Amino acid sequence: MNAPRPPSPPWRWRGALRLGVLVGFLGLPWLRWDGRQALLLDLDARRFDLFGWTLWPDDVGLLLGLLLAMALALLTHLAGRIWCGHACPQTVWSYAFSLIDSFLAQRLPRALARPATQAAWLLLSLWTGITFVGLFSPITGLVTASVQGGWSGWETFWVLFYAAATWGNAGFLREQVCRSLCPFARAQPLLVDPQTPRMLYDARRGEPRGPRPAGLGGVIGRGRGLLDPTSAQDYVFRAAHPWLAGPMPTFSADRLGDCTDCAACLHACPMQLDIRQGPQTDCLACGACLDACEQQQSRAGFGPGLIRYCSPQTMAGQPRRGWRPRTVVLASLLLVLLSAGAWHLL
Repeated sequence: MNAPRPPSPPWRWRGALRLGVLVGFLGLPWLRWDGRQALLLDLDARRFDLFGWTLWPDDVGLLLGLLLAMALALLTHLAGRIWCGHACPQTVWSYAFSLIDSFLAQRLPRALARPATQAAWLLLSLWTGITFVGLFSPITGLVTASVQGGWSGWETFWVLFYAAATWGNAGFLREQVCRSLCPFARAQPLLVDPQTPRMLYDARRGEPRGPRPAGLGGVIGRGRGLLDPTSAQDYVFRAAHPWLAGPMPTFSADRLGDCTDCAACLHACPMQLDIRQGPQTDCLACGACLDACEQQQSRAGFGPGLIRYCSPQTMAGQPRRGWRPRTVVLASLLLVLLSAGAWHLL
């Protein structure tokens, strides 16, 4: 019987990745290339400067949008919700706002922490609005004009609009945007299949869950082994629906699985989902539950991998197939769009 495998890929870098995306976005308009702004969609001149490559309206537009959408769809199909959990602006800015909130709450008196947090949120939101508009209007002129009060009406509107949207979405709505407003989240079930990685709980190893004396050891180490899939799912169902299935039986400590029922995964989840109930469409695959579970498992002396990022097929011990029907369709569409774009540019 195989020992539980460590989670793959590691998720310890997720905070650094999100901050990197944030810093990259805020610094992107300031990059220079051959004396010009490296990335600038100049609406007045009707040209798109991309690191020394100039595109005109006939070169971009619908085709570029379709390329990006298809690339994101293929990425999601092959790697799961990597974009949603680690690079989506809603996720990144919500994470930044949470860091600001936690940092100030720990260092300021309660009476000052809240107004200071709101002020910091507003400053970050305003700079986000300026940065976004700076992708369409030269950023140096935009910042200079902000000091001199010389913004045009449209520049003022869009800066304030995106600042307000950032402040509201990242500061207050947060997971509700992903759950109820994001159209891409609604399209996820169409893109995934049993081979697509997602956050999964190893019920065969974790069930039946419950507290136990310290030093008991994991199911592999003490010889209990993994449950059969039917029994494991029965315990999962009973734990999730006690009013329907009745209370869980009482187990001796040596028959318990590796889940200590600490609910750390539930409390860590920004969507307030219980990963132990199985795959759920609202899961962002952010890895918060995985990190929380690993910390608790380490304290209990168990190995990692009770929650891991893998496909259902891999969790069941079956080999993963690289090319599937949806993979072929999405890759073919992306190739067609790339070919059409190259032909149009050449």
